[in-house]
Amino acid sequence: MSVKQWVVGVIVASAMGSLCTPVFAGECKTSSAQGWGLTEEMAKWQANDMLLLSTGNLPVQNDRFSKPSHKCSLTLLGWSCKATAKICKK
Repeated sequence: MSVKQWVVGVIVASAMGSLCTPVFAGECKTSSAQGWGLTEEMAKWQANDMLLLSTGNLPVQNDRFSKPSHKCSLTLLGWSCKATAKICKK
């Protein structure tokens, strides 16, 4: 991923926000977040990053995450992906 793609992804993510369910100590919840990118891989990366960010796990990951599943679709302006993962508080 080039620096230009990364910058575009960060700007778009800032504008889009995410769809996230809060997780409480000692609990596991399924959470999801939306990402957009010029390529499918960039959109998946952005969705994963937003999942971490929206659950308070950036810059340091404090929770356990399952491997995210992705649902992606091609839009007029690039790719849109929704990442879903199970998050458990440590």
